[in-house]
Amino acid sequence: MDADQKSAWLTKLDEECPYQVVLPRRQLADDSAIMDFLIDHVEKFDMYVEDDYAAFVRYCFADPLDAEIFRARFEPKAERFRLAG
Repeated sequence: MDADQKSAWLTKLDEECPYQVVLPRRQLADDSAIMDFLIDHVEKFDMYVEDDYAAFVRYCFADPLDAEIFRARFEPKAERFRLAG
């Protein structure tokens, strides 16, 4: 796929599935859990590798609720900052 084709495809994807979640690429076992969840629970989605090194995957959803449920389940939990005091 050349740059123009990729740009056109990404534009169409952004229109059809505008609710997107970017996650770091995980090990195969984790990828399997993500795929099982998507196939079993999400009606319309797409995904693609975010960069040339396959370090990040962008998951794209047509329904905002699907994106939020996916984010809650699979987004890494970061430690919250605490104010010293």
